[in-house]
Amino acid sequence: MDSTPWPARRETIKAGWLDMLGPFPNEIPPLDVRMRRVDDIEGIECHHVVFQCEAGAVDEDSPPDIKALRLVTGYLLIPEGARERRGPAVVCIHSTTHGAGKGRIVGLTGSSPGDPPDPPGTSRAYGLELARWGYVTFSFDLICDGERIVPGSAQHDTSWFYAHHPEWSAVGKNLWDTMRAVDFLHTLDFVDPARIGCVGHSLGGHSTLFAGAFDDRIAAAVPNCGVLSWDRPNDHWARKGDNKQGVSGYIYIPNFRPYVEDPSKPVPVDFEHLMMLVAPRPLLVQCTEGEAARDAITERVAAAGAVYRELGAGDRIALFTFPGEHNYPPVAKRHSFAWLDRWLDHTPAVPSIWPGVPI
Repeated sequence: MDSTPWPARRETIKAGWLDMLGPFPNEIPPLDVRMRRVDDIEGIECHHVVFQCEAGAVDEDSPPDIKALRLVTGYLLIPEGARERRGPAVVCIHSTTHGAGKGRIVGLTGSSPGDPPDPPGTSRAYGLELARWGYVTFSFDLICDGERIVPGSAQHDTSWFYAHHPEWSAVGKNLWDTMRAVDFLHTLDFVDPARIGCVGHSLGGHSTLFAGAFDDRIAAAVPNCGVLSWDRPNDHWARKGDNKQGVSGYIYIPNFRPYVEDPSKPVPVDFEHLMMLVAPRPLLVQCTEGEAARDAITERVAAAGAVYRELGAGDRIALFTFPGEHNYPPVAKRHSFAWLDRWLDHTPAVPSIWPGVPI
């Protein structure tokens, strides 16, 4: 085991990941929050929120790509009684959808904007479910989805983003926007800034891990099915454009391309290092049993656990696996919501996340 003191190792890991992701913007603009109440969802206050995430002028006449680049769009859900005192909140990051983005996370639609909401067994509506549970939740659109799909551009085509930021990465951008979401929650007088969690599935899963690693204000993180390995043979993280698996137009991390082209080249950072960066804050990694085997998740969590134990926080990292397909099933939600309750000091408001359904 490396005998270098953890603070020095941490800075080395963090710098290595930033080299891979590309640098954050130099300027942090005012949020300039625009918030309006829209139709309540099951009696839960729902507000449509827009705030600025990147510097630069943007107004109604700005080109669509500038709006998508510089403005975050989201839904803030405020359960009954949540305004009475400072309480916990959760940033909810959506998985890849077919244009629904945040709408799927708050239960307004399925994967596509016109689809009916998901049934309980395959629901991605954890923004709504956590609000039923009593949390203030903020669910927002990542770039290339929801309101941030640029008209005329193919869905999940990141080429317009890289035209503006050739030195950055879509993963780095999503991380930055998540940190701005935390900035937004800090402006709300009914949110306890020390009790902000982050949850996401799939694309939202690895986005949650990155957010927990780089934003110390996230008090507890739950990445679910986040594909937490480089998986180089399938060209997943740095597609050149000829990979038609999944969302082929979405290029996650361009700086990873050299390691795809030369698999013998050692990668300087890995996903267990991200888990280490979360320490000593609580981290629950969830995935299917098949994903755990494919991506060596047990070994990765164990490696990160050594750092947690070194910091006297061995009970703050855990792995939960479940059978079946890539999903966020009820059993995983029950486990993860209880984990958040423990670490964010929260008492559930209801006995079930689905009214009338015992799950």
